Amino acid sequence: MTEADLRQILSKNIKSLRSLRSLSQSELAEKADISIPFLSNIERALKWPHPETLVRLAQALDVEVYMLFKKKIPAQPVDVRNILAKYKKDVSVALHKTVLAAIENSLEIISSHYIDNEQ
Repeated sequence: MTEADLRQILSKNIKSLRSLRSLSQSELAEKADISIPFLSNIERALKWPHPETLVRLAQALDVEVYMLFKKKIPAQPVDVRNILAKYKKDVSVALHKTVLAAIENSLEIISSHYIDNEQ
């Protein structure tokens, strides 16, 4: 196995694991404390990360470092908690808007009913 082969395996595995976890390059780069362009270069097999960076990437992807170099990564079950956490904010904002609209609508109905009864 050549260095180029090893880089290809590493780049493919990082990209696959990132996708399995529904992480963008930006999110993974932040979790691993590296720049987005550097992560992009690693995923395209253009750069070779320092061992400390490999450890941070593995931790950010929730795997052992050796998994980054396996030829075949076993399929991992989808972690529903991570997917739900990712969309929690969007759902919260949408729910807030819906509740706010319902309250405003109710206030209008009450207000108009109150005004009609006073006349």
